[in-house]
Amino acid sequence: MKLGEFISVARDCKKMTLRDLEKKTGISNATLCQIESGHVKEPGWRNVVKIAKALGLSLDKLASCE
Repeated sequence: MKLGEFISVARDCKKMTLRDLEKKTGISNATLCQIESGHVKEPGWRNVVKIAKALGLSLDKLASCE
C-alpha cells in the first residue's frame, strides 16, 4: 500500500476528517489531500512525523509503505 493510501485509511479508521487532521498537525488541508491522493510522493520527514503522531501510528508502519 502506498503512503497516501495508508494515511487515508488510518484517518478514516480514526473517524477523522481532513480538517481534523489539519488541526492536529498544522499541515494544510490541501497538502494533506495531495499526500493522500498520491500527488505528493515524498511529503517530508517532519510532515510524516506530525501525521504519525496525530493518527497514533508508529513511524515503522509508515516507513514500510511503498
